[in-house]
Amino acid sequence: MPIHPQHPDEEKVQNPPGQSQPADVLLIYPYFYTHAPKAMLFHPLGVAQLAAILRGCGLATQVIDCTFDHREAVMSKIVHARPRIVGIYVMLSLSESAKVLAENIRKVLPETLLICGGPLPTLKPDQFSSLFDAVFCGEADASFPRFCLDYMESNTLPDTLPRFVKDPGKYPGLYLNHPHDGAPIRSTPWSSDEKSLDHLPIPDRGDYDHSHYQQFWLDREEVSLASIMTSYGCPFDCDFCSKPVFGNRLRRRSMDRIFEEIRDIKEHGYNGLWIADDCFSLDLEHTRCFCHRLISEKLDMKWFCLSRVDRISQSDIELWQASGCRKVFFGLESGCNDILKIMNKKTTTDVAEKTIERFAKSDIRTAGFFMVGYPGETYDTIETTFKWALSLPLDEISFTIPFPLPGTRLYDRVRHVNKNLDWRYENENRMVFQSDFDEAYLQKRIDSVYKQFDAGHGKVKTLAT
Repeated sequence: MPIHPQHPDEEKVQNPPGQSQPADVLLIYPYFYTHAPKAMLFHPLGVAQLAAILRGCGLATQVIDCTFDHREAVMSKIVHARPRIVGIYVMLSLSESAKVLAENIRKVLPETLLICGGPLPTLKPDQFSSLFDAVFCGEADASFPRFCLDYMESNTLPDTLPRFVKDPGKYPGLYLNHPHDGAPIRSTPWSSDEKSLDHLPIPDRGDYDHSHYQQFWLDREEVSLASIMTSYGCPFDCDFCSKPVFGNRLRRRSMDRIFEEIRDIKEHGYNGLWIADDCFSLDLEHTRCFCHRLISEKLDMKWFCLSRVDRISQSDIELWQASGCRKVFFGLESGCNDILKIMNKKTTTDVAEKTIERFAKSDIRTAGFFMVGYPGETYDTIETTFKWALSLPLDEISFTIPFPLPGTRLYDRVRHVNKNLDWRYENENRMVFQSDFDEAYLQKRIDSVYKQFDAGHGKVKTLAT
């Protein structure tokens, strides 16, 4: 049920709202930069995409990116915007900030409709539906704009919202509380196909402090990175992985649309791409087409990506390097094959070692993600992973303690998950379920391994997970 406010060949709508004008819809990205050493900062791609769609539908839309702002200033901007609808993006580390903002907005703008969406509301809509008037689960690029259009055309107020939603199926992914019988009003989320993805307008990046984002990455990588997605979904089924928004079905964007967006990114002053696909090497033909196109168009854009360690040949590595790849992030997870089987990674340490060795002979840097304290592990397997990580020719490493997300097999297997604990900062290593491992011990050993790695590499890690 897609909304197509704008055909790909039509001129992009240029209608950034002024702060002096009241907004129909205000979109908020509630991340405040914590200066955590492993933070990775990108202007929010999903918010930029929704803004483009809403503006293409004729709705006066404002965006507040909290990243480089102060909480008091953000609230002042919200009040000044006088929005009819506020949409807040929520993921694991943003939940507390989003809830505080929603509570404050409710106090000062009681007739404003509060809506949230994103990975965490998709997984736990009931935990947000008491504070927000409505929750959108899954991909909302079709249903949220349609909902906003209908709401703006009505005389509905937040307290009469259930009467407004006569047909929940009109808004896929909608979830809200029913005021009388207690049963939630909800509809099944909708998943876009490749044709629908290509009819979406490219994200509207006109609302962000690009100079700060660019400087952040220039200081860290000597390349200014902006995020882009070339595909959606991942067919692999790792035990710990939650894919609440884009799911398991791999869908690719066309190269024409991808490169239209890359040229727009370049016009905003960036010279690098963070390819935010779940895994950029899932379809190697798609990846190869991307590389050849990047070379032929001579855009001189460096790029970073996430990848699996399997199926990448030496010729692929050479092509990636020729097209501007600077760094690849691998989910290595464990140095023990038995633990990799428990995680359902469908790969082995031997495959990982061969791939990392091949990359080490190129000019492409590599980074590894590891997880310790997994159910089924022992202290010996944990120490094996630490030793293995230090033995690999990686440029960066990062360790996390497992965080069981709803909807994963890991979540179903662990005991006594503290559902009230959410991350406040990036890469917090916290044990949120009953475990045989001591959290303090794991934190101490992780810090120790980081120091060993840094001493061997002569630099400080900058990797974030």
